[in-house]
Amino acid sequence: MKYSITLYVLLGVAVSVFGQENAMVWYFGDRAGLDFNEGNPIVLSDGIMRAEAGCASMCDQQGQLLFYTNGNKVWNRNHELMANGDSLHGSQLRNQNSVIVPKPLSDSLYYLFTVIDSDSLQSFSYSIVNINLENGLGRLTKKNVPVSKHILEKIAAVEHCNNQDYWIVTHGANNIFYCYLLTDQGLDFVPVQSQTGTRPRTDIGYLKISPASDKMVMPINNDSVLAEVFSFNNRTGMVDQPKQINTIEDNTYCSGVEFSPNGEHLFLGTGGTSYELWQFDLRVQNQAQFNSSGVLIASGNNFALQLAPDGKIYIASHNRPYLNVIHKPNESGIACGYQSEAISFIQGFSLMGLPNIVQSWLYKPSFESVNTCFPDSTDIVFYPPENTDSITWNFGDGTGIHFMTGNDFSFHYQFHDTGTYEVDLNIYRCGLKETVTKNVIINPYPVSSLVADTSIRPGYSVVLDAGDGMDSYWWDDGSANRFLTVYNSGYYYVEIGKNGCYTTDTAFVWEYRPVVALPNAFTPNSDGLNDVFKPLVNIDVVDFSMWIVNRRGEIVYRGNHILEGWDGKFKGQICISGTFVWHVTYSYFNELGIMVRDDKKGLVTLIR
Repeated sequence: MKYSITLYVLLGVAVSVFGQENAMVWYFGDRAGLDFNEGNPIVLSDGIMRAEAGCASMCDQQGQLLFYTNGNKVWNRNHELMANGDSLHGSQLRNQNSVIVPKPLSDSLYYLFTVIDSDSLQSFSYSIVNINLENGLGRLTKKNVPVSKHILEKIAAVEHCNNQDYWIVTHGANNIFYCYLLTDQGLDFVPVQSQTGTRPRTDIGYLKISPASDKMVMPINNDSVLAEVFSFNNRTGMVDQPKQINTIEDNTYCSGVEFSPNGEHLFLGTGGTSYELWQFDLRVQNQAQFNSSGVLIASGNNFALQLAPDGKIYIASHNRPYLNVIHKPNESGIACGYQSEAISFIQGFSLMGLPNIVQSWLYKPSFESVNTCFPDSTDIVFYPPENTDSITWNFGDGTGIHFMTGNDFSFHYQFHDTGTYEVDLNIYRCGLKETVTKNVIINPYPVSSLVADTSIRPGYSVVLDAGDGMDSYWWDDGSANRFLTVYNSGYYYVEIGKNGCYTTDTAFVWEYRPVVALPNAFTPNSDGLNDVFKPLVNIDVVDFSMWIVNRRGEIVYRGNHILEGWDGKFKGQICISGTFVWHVTYSYFNELGIMVRDDKKGLVTLIR
């Protein structure tokens, strides 16, 4: 289902207009590119950049390319070297060598942060791009302005919770995170410092922040810890509450990492002894259970992981003409839909990296409605970011606003009737309100047309009909068709599904033997007992005819009504005791509605 997101300003705070559109076009690897403006990515072959690892791209608010970089050079939208766009200090040997952040409240200035290439000392700097210069092709007006030293090859950016400013996050060679605030006044050179977690052993892997800006993950790669997941407060810039992912195998390191769009799952790629892709459940709080939640998704050539505007995670495959893709990263385990070689390039290659993106631009708050079958209660499931203050619900049924606080925002709700309800979820954080609107359709349980009981004749079959227009059928023999042909008596079960609602129904088939029988004797003595010779029947018959013949071949009786019979007289005279031959013919409709004709004959003894 589709949803819309509306941002409201509650406290007079100016809100940035930058968002997902700024991440619509990617250039990376060896002349590789993707365009997400049409939904499904379109492969681009016009890029001229080679980016061994780190790179970044920037689009305008309509999703049109502005410029891109490999950390050393900057190219404009015409794929030409931007004015003053060479000799940047970003290292091609760094996984995260650059990230581009728009200056708050500016429609033309962009900060391009790079990790400096140095044999003895790593630090990072920034350059400023004014996109309005050079007839809209841009120029670097400042270049390689130093910011700090002694950092790892890790740099990430997300929006401040005021939806205007930005946090630029790096990590030192110790166990300290440095969060720099970028405002409309420029970059604050005094960072928020968080000394937490384990000191990384090697300078390998990506620092990633979740789209909701409430979690962070960083590779550690020592003998016992592969990576750590932290809580991130995008109001204060503080990082804390580390949770460890234990080393899976000796001599194995963590490189690519990424969060699912809803922040419930973490994907982690390993290298060294084993090149594998794992998924962990971030909803699990207990340390041991969190590690046990790890599911092996795939093995092979998987390097940088990056969430895209289409909600999928794309994975670099080093020195290959394709990307791997996780199609449903919000799903658990192998249901996430990993596909190798999902995107192929006409020319160019994927290398180790993918563009470094402001992750919060990819945040799409949403909720799920489970069991939308009336009159049952519907499960409304919402996993809020940790920085959520409160939420309200409006279910569109006239019951008013439901206000909720705390950490558990999922609950049961019973709608009054079937129909379509416009449900509003309002998320409050940092003085701002985000509204998610979805149409929730409450459906009735399907009703089958299965007859409760029916009959079957020995040697015949009967067809059971579960009803037309269902989405699914499942009979107890495993068949999945509307109709089931049965040949024996017994109970038969079917489950029918429509719009996610399922009903089970049962039919009893009993053996039916059609009976048109006649007695072998009768006593027409007017005592009221067995005075007339006539058929005994348990079915409706048509075209009935009966005649009786004596030993001389004379027809002593002929009749065409099944309720009448022979009274033992012939031409008005009483027949003496003896044996007579009877014949009957008749027709009836079987269980399929087909007319069947039958005839019988036998002997009857008249007793005086």
